[in-house]
Amino acid sequence: MLQGVTLHLADAVLPRHCSVCGVVLGPDARPTFCDTCWSAIRLITPPYCPCCGRPFRSPVALAYSPEHRCGACRRKPPAFDHARAIGRYEGPLRAAIHLLKYRGKLHVKGPLLQLALEHFHEHFQGAAFDAVIPIPLHRRRLMQREFNQAAVLASGLAAQLSIVVLERVLVRVRWTQPQVELSGDERRRNVKDAFAMTDASQIEGKRVLVVDDVLTTGATVSEAAKTLKAAGATRVDVFALARVV
Repeated sequence: MLQGVTLHLADAVLPRHCSVCGVVLGPDARPTFCDTCWSAIRLITPPYCPCCGRPFRSPVALAYSPEHRCGACRRKPPAFDHARAIGRYEGPLRAAIHLLKYRGKLHVKGPLLQLALEHFHEHFQGAAFDAVIPIPLHRRRLMQREFNQAAVLASGLAAQLSIVVLERVLVRVRWTQPQVELSGDERRRNVKDAFAMTDASQIEGKRVLVVDDVLTTGATVSEAAKTLKAAGATRVDVFALARVV
């Protein structure tokens, strides 16, 4: 009761605004996003590749072969077992990720974590993970940003799911170019041997969930999965907020 009154008074003095469109938020609105922007997030829905989660254009793509993989996964099978992303990397979701990733606006963490939790079990129903591992940043990039957005999301997700998070087991040992302007083959070469383990015993014989903010070609998470499996992980799945489609 008191908390609600305090929130109403705070909104009257310092009204909150939607971080995406700037509209004033009411006292009962979710933090950071207005309902219009939140509902404009385009979720990734079936049919999609059973391996990497990339959506198929045809609504009947899996009608006759439920395990049919996309062309990219057939040409270059990824090291991970399954990868899933919640929404398309566009519009309000892209804007929110940029606020967190490039502008350090940690107040968007809560709504993004809420979004992740709302849809996690749709993609990994019944899955029993032993550990959650964020995609690490190279120390130089970590110094530039001051935090790792994947680690922020992984820690929140692991806490809600009561799974241990291992932030320092997988490290990025080689500086890599930003992947944004690179082709698929260039991305794979760029991240080759970019990761290493600090303590393989913590993931040996375990099922691991790798968390990242955005999937594009999947080259980075595949290289991370390769490193984890070489260290003894029995299975590596990937969960991300968004995917470039």
